[in-house]
Parts: sequence; C-alpha cells; structure tokens
Amino acid sequence: MTARYDHVAAEYDEWVGAGSALDDPTFSELIGDVTGEQVCVVACGQGREARFLATRGAAVTGVDLSVKLLEKAGEHERSTRLGITYRHGDAHTLAGLADDSFDGVVCYMALMDIPNLDGAVRSIARVLRPGGWYAATITHPCFKTPACGDLVDHVDQSVRRTVGQYFAEGYWDGPGAHRNALPVGAYHRTLSTYVNTLTSAGLTIDQLRESPQDNPPVWREVAQLLYIRGSSRQEPRGARGGDE
Repeated sequence: MTARYDHVAAEYDEWVGAGSALDDPTFSELIGDVTGEQVCVVACGQGREARFLATRGAAVTGVDLSVKLLEKAGEHERSTRLGITYRHGDAHTLAGLADDSFDGVVCYMALMDIPNLDGAVRSIARVLRPGGWYAATITHPCFKTPACGDLVDHVDQSVRRTVGQYFAEGYWDGPGAHRNALPVGAYHRTLSTYVNTLTSAGLTIDQLRESPQDNPPVWREVAQLLYIRGSSRQEPRGARGGDE
C-alpha cells in the first residue's frame, strides 16, 4: 500500500526537522514522566515525537504507513542513536504488535488524518497494558471545520473565528499551513464522535487540554488544538466481568 506521504516525504522531513525538539509545552506536560516506559508512537512519520520521547527516557517503538517517512526516521536514528525501533504498519490494525504490550501510546497530530478512527482507537486500546495511558493531539474539531475562517473587526482590529458545517463529518481538503507540496486534507469529526469512539473502545478520558497560541492572533481567542489523555481498562484482556 502506498501512503500519501510517500510522495512528499522529503518535503515533510525538511519541514519537521531532524531533531528531537517538540515545541509544545502542553503536550510535554500531558505525557509527564515516561522514564523506563515502553511507548508506542502511532503514525510516527519521520520520528520527531519518537525522538522526543526517547530523549525523555522512554523505550520507543514507532509505527507508520509511509515507507518513505520511515526511511527518513531510520536515517535520523542512525545519525543519533536513541534506541528507537521503527515498524512499517497500519494504524488501523497495528498488526504485529502484541496485545497489552505498551505502557503508553502517543498519537500526535494524526488521528484526524486516519480514515478509520474506530479501527485506530481500538488498535491503540488493544496494545495498551491494563491501566496503560494514551495521549493524542488533534486539530480542534470545534474550530477547524469544513467551513471556517477569520474575521477582523474593522473598528478595533480584533479577530473572530467563524465556523460552519460542524456536523459535516468526512474528508475535506482542510487544515494546515504547510508547504504547497504537502497534503493538508483531514477527516473532520465532531467532538462527540471522538469522545464516543474512545470510550466505546474501553478507553477513559482523564484530561482534556486547550491552550492559546500566539500565531496567528486568532488562536489567542479560540483553541487551535485539542489534547486528550486517558487510560485503558484495568482488567487483563479476556478477564470475566461481574461480581466475584
């Protein structure tokens, strides 16, 4: 299977960069201390988040559908050895990863790019150990919709965000200020779809975070990103329910 990012891997790698720096303090606070933990990065791309987690002491496995982006990730690993394992795989199934095998799973800026949200979320739940944690960051579904834009007040130059077609779920050529060569489309889903999909897969939602950003000015008024952290079921897979 050819991933759409195979065609723009070089441009994407140049845009993201080779280092492990992730300028996202909200996400850093969300994941907390990962020292000594086994962490899977789903849709790892060229490995930036995997490198970030590895420098914080995690043993990291990165999975991505794009062979070309994984080649870039491998190049960065060979340049600066961090002990990261990269695997070619589909986020919908995470085939080849054992059940209950990770302390944590990270999916950074990718769930909205994955066609089958339910499949991906259930796969994340499957590979998490009982009580394991997950953290995801997505473009905010309430403020990045198929019809949205900014208005500037002609009197005081203040900025307003307008949104429309919030309930029009599906693929759209939407968010992002990327280079022209890069795909910018995503799958819009309502907030309730994300919440219900996570909980129906047996995942809790323990924290939601929204943070203002400085650029462009509208993101000081409304949230550009939504951060989610939660955990998996406590009982081992296959354990019988009911009272003892």
